[in-house]
Amino acid sequence: MLASVARWALILGIVGFFGGFIGPIVFTPEANQGPLLGIFITGPIGVVLGAVVGLVLDLRDR
Repeated sequence: MLASVARWALILGIVGFFGGFIGPIVFTPEANQGPLLGIFITGPIGVVLGAVVGLVLDLRDR
């Protein structure tokens, strides 16, 4: 169970981080605080969401 939760948390955390970090750089390059979105908001939300998804998928398979 722990491996599934950790794997999904890592995957969605990375996706959330890079989406929030690279997205503001691409869409608003003049905003100097844009990458903070990925560091403080979308990355941690992706980790939490990934942990929940991993837990639900593991419990569903049992």
